[in-house]
Amino acid sequence: MFPKSVIDRFVQRCPAAVMVRATLENLLRPERLNQIFDDTAQRQYLKKLMFSDLVALMSAVATRAHPSVHASYQAAKKSLRVSSTASYGKLNRLEPGISAAVVHRTAADAAAVIDAMPGARRELLPGFEVQYLDGNHLAATEHRVGELRRTRQGPLPGQALAILDAQRDLITELILCEDGHAQERSLLPELLERVEAGKVIGADRNFCTTKFLFGLVARQAYFVIRQHRSTLFWRKLGERTRIGRIGTGVLYEQAIELRDGDKALTVRRVTVELDQPTESGDAEIHILTNLSGERATAERVAKVYRERWTIEGAFQTLTDVLRCEVETLGYPKAALFSFSVAVLAYNTYAVVKAALRSAHGVEKVDEELSGDH
Repeated sequence: MFPKSVIDRFVQRCPAAVMVRATLENLLRPERLNQIFDDTAQRQYLKKLMFSDLVALMSAVATRAHPSVHASYQAAKKSLRVSSTASYGKLNRLEPGISAAVVHRTAADAAAVIDAMPGARRELLPGFEVQYLDGNHLAATEHRVGELRRTRQGPLPGQALAILDAQRDLITELILCEDGHAQERSLLPELLERVEAGKVIGADRNFCTTKFLFGLVARQAYFVIRQHRSTLFWRKLGERTRIGRIGTGVLYEQAIELRDGDKALTVRRVTVELDQPTESGDAEIHILTNLSGERATAERVAKVYRERWTIEGAFQTLTDVLRCEVETLGYPKAALFSFSVAVLAYNTYAVVKAALRSAHGVEKVDEELSGDH
């Protein structure tokens, strides 16, 4: 234990570094990580090399302390007490369910820390918690795996659906898939099982399907999702009403009915007639929600959808600031584990940002904090 005077000097001169170190030691305690492995693993077992060792090995890569898994292993091989072949073997066989469980359970720990700090949470929709959904296909890897050397195409090692807790800026859930070419929508049934009643799910139009919207209602959840032109059966219930202007254009609202076989669902269709078309040339954006007008005005619905950029910003941080995609990891299980460990690092960053919001206010942190620095 360092003397208090030494700790105080670090706190005064390098407060962010101290917060990151303390948060990492709290969230990534070896006994905690090993317990998650024991609770989740179905087939895999570890003897000399513990799961916490694998997390530490990959964390050094995700935070760019080392350029590759091999370099990380070389720096830690004396303490690991196993060969590099054994280490890679464990990484290549790590079950995606374990990687997802580590993110989910450590995110719950991080949320408890954030909730204990006054003013650390954001408020998007009073009375509700908003969660944003998006997908990420991992970038093509090098052709190092024997099975990949027979193709010239860039091998995609997997993909992930992520749920971002917008109040705390935490990635709380990952749905991991070893098939990098699978449709994102094929993962939605598994995602629905993790949706909690009362939560508001925000997403882009790629996730606007009949089964998903009706599935959210069945889970007693809410949605704020951009309408897709061709994936819904619906009809208008009256004409749309002009609400007024917002920052990006003119706002309208109307009721529509969605159909799924013999089931019907009445929802609100909020339309933003844009002053400037989107990059894809769309002059209007249609947003569907099952929130009542008393719970969320049309302006609030448009704002909740607009804040969807926060999960896109999270993916950008995972790619540009952290290393969530390792070019040399052609095995899907290892690549998905690498992505999950980068999410752990991102959530550490989210706790530090929450502490800064608590001390300095949301506006100052949003305007002045540099994620890259």
